[in-house]
Amino acid sequence: MIFCDYGIVLQRRQLRESDRIVTVFTQEHGKLEVNFKSVRLARGKLRALSEAVTCGDYRFFLKKGSNFPVCTGGRTANVFGNIRRSLESLCLAQHYCEVVNKITPAQSPAPEKYGLLLSALLDLDAYGPAFWLRRAFTLRVLELAGFGFRETAAGPEAEFWETLHAGDWLAVRALKEDPAAACFIDGLFSRFFGEHMGIELRTLPFVK
Repeated sequence: MIFCDYGIVLQRRQLRESDRIVTVFTQEHGKLEVNFKSVRLARGKLRALSEAVTCGDYRFFLKKGSNFPVCTGGRTANVFGNIRRSLESLCLAQHYCEVVNKITPAQSPAPEKYGLLLSALLDLDAYGPAFWLRRAFTLRVLELAGFGFRETAAGPEAEFWETLHAGDWLAVRALKEDPAAACFIDGLFSRFFGEHMGIELRTLPFVK
């Protein structure tokens, strides 16, 4: 079966001498583990589509009885060039991708989560990092995954809390820095990912 979908590369790892296994979060088919054959060779034509933090229009081939598609073609839609020019931006983008990857089951369509990730990357590419972006993004991903804190009675004031959960990215950028509130939110994340889910976010030490 051949199918096409838009997707964002969450991570990649090497396979054998010339292949890659790439985690692609697609708009309509959810998170897929995809084999990119021969992309590490000099003649590898699909290498750009297999790079982390890349958005593309992908063509996949899925063999009958298999859950492991092969990428057979496509085109890059956005490589987020400004993100790649800044180490701080790239670390934050990779953190976005890791959070989505860790709490998203395979082959479970989540178009709203896909739209959230794409919008966050586009905002980061256009304007660069800001104090509240990481926390607002994580709160929204958790809410879409059914683990949200939006209705919590404790913590920051309601208007601020609502902006983090539902305001546009420019509104989030306009929020005043508040280390105490940030510490409170980071504590929620630490308990959720570490104690509740047993997840270690490897990119967390590299983002503010």
